[in-house]
Amino acid sequence: MKKIEIKYITKEQPLITEKKESVNKKSPLAKNKSFWPLQGVSLTVNPGEAVGLIGINGSGKRTLTEILAGRLKQTTGFTTLNAKINYASSRAGLDENFTGLENIKSQITKMDIDEFKAKHLLNGIIDFCELGNWLERPVREYSVGMYARLSLTIAMFTEPEMIVLDNVLNALDIPYSQQVNQKLQELKDSGVALLVADVNLVNVERFCERTLWLQFGKVQQLGPTPDVMLQYEYFQDWLRNATLPEKNKYFAKKKKDSQNFDIAQIYEEFKVEQFKHGFTRKDEPKMRRAFFKERGADPVAAIEKNAAKKTPANKKKMSKRNKQRLIWIVVLLGVIGLGSWGYLSQANKSKLKSEQKTTLTSSEKRVSSLKEQRSSKKKQSSLAASKAAASSKSVSESSVKAASAASESSAKAASASSASESSLKANTQTINVNSGDTLEGLAEKYATDVNTIKKINNISSEADLKAGSVIRVPK
Repeated sequence: MKKIEIKYITKEQPLITEKKESVNKKSPLAKNKSFWPLQGVSLTVNPGEAVGLIGINGSGKRTLTEILAGRLKQTTGFTTLNAKINYASSRAGLDENFTGLENIKSQITKMDIDEFKAKHLLNGIIDFCELGNWLERPVREYSVGMYARLSLTIAMFTEPEMIVLDNVLNALDIPYSQQVNQKLQELKDSGVALLVADVNLVNVERFCERTLWLQFGKVQQLGPTPDVMLQYEYFQDWLRNATLPEKNKYFAKKKKDSQNFDIAQIYEEFKVEQFKHGFTRKDEPKMRRAFFKERGADPVAAIEKNAAKKTPANKKKMSKRNKQRLIWIVVLLGVIGLGSWGYLSQANKSKLKSEQKTTLTSSEKRVSSLKEQRSSKKKQSSLAASKAAASSKSVSESSVKAASAASESSAKAASASSASESSLKANTQTINVNSGDTLEGLAEKYATDVNTIKKINNISSEADLKAGSVIRVPK
């Protein structure tokens, strides 16, 4: 979040002329009764950032700091504040008719804190400023250094979000300055923004990341502190080495420019920015009124703020609608899920019952078949036992006859088989098996059958028929 943003800040101050000059119409002061100490200054300061403000005397530094602190109203331009700004100066900001203690209590009263915290804060400010008995004397009696001590201590301790330091650090003595520097650094590290306007450039370089160089009311340069300081030193060297006529000519020109400043140029810049953000020519009366008369919040910032306010509300509305829709969807899905679950559970139950029935019937069938098999085996075994007992005698008697008959028959079969094999081989010829030959193809080629070829060659299947091997076939 931005702490403070200013745009197109100008300030017109009247020239107080002598009566004779005001009557004389030929006098240049009669035509230009005012000048512009600020001529279109724009600046943004972020949380925890320190911005320096430098320039020679009369450049508009004090005017700008008082506008930022709300002590002075700008002629044109806008200030967008998102912070509590405390102002510290070496000669402004305190009630000089009050004592130092009364000024402290007056600032604490403006804070929304309880009595215990207020008393604790009062003691902290008294101890830090180290003014002793002078706190019970009117501020108008204070020296510049004492005034700066009290003003700065109040600004640092009363819950600041941004502190505007108007040439206050240079008025402090060295021991107290070191104490203040440490406190300011702590505040800066905690997110407090600083605007340091000082003629002593060491104070600016110590705290500030960026620096604004004001030159007779105009922004001469804004950027990193080392870069701006280098250019400012070049200018100071030129000013020191310039001759008196050169200096007089330079200051006379700047004086004339500040009197002849044309505010219309700044207004044109403002209009271009508004057009980029959606304003049209029809809105020009409204823009002119905001720029020259109202001089309040930036219209662009107001648009962004309204958009930021509307967006969360719309998001909330949409989120409520989405929640309602989501609830209805969940309810519908739940109903559908329950129905489908009930249907599936019923179907699963029926399926399980049928599977149980089938398993029961199949198991019963298996059990009955096993029983039948067992009973049949028992009957067969009993019958076989009886037959074996009955035939054991006949077996023993005919065993000798069977043995002799078997030997005779086997001899006859062996002779017959050898005779048949020899006769087959006598009527065969040898051939080479080619790749792709089959038993059926060879049987058809040599007018025989597959079994004959298997028998002649003593092979059991076609797998034994390999290319390149030699087999026998009938002639």
